[in-house]
Amino acid sequence: MQRQLGRQLDQLQATDLTKRVGELAAQNPELNSQLTRLQHEKQELERRLAEANDDLAASRASLRRMIRTENT
Repeated sequence: MQRQLGRQLDQLQATDLTKRVGELAAQNPELNSQLTRLQHEKQELERRLAEANDDLAASRASLRRMIRTENT
């Protein structure tokens, strides 16, 4: 009796695991797509940040020149 219950429990667990593996396999392509989209978005944001930093550095340099010119 115990062995039979053990086998039934194992079968139920195997069925649950098989179902979960199927769910995860179905989610995988969508998650990969989201990952790719977010990686591209991150690259674009990094590019824009670098551009903003360059603009800030140029503005600071220009301000320094203006202050030097005013002080002389």
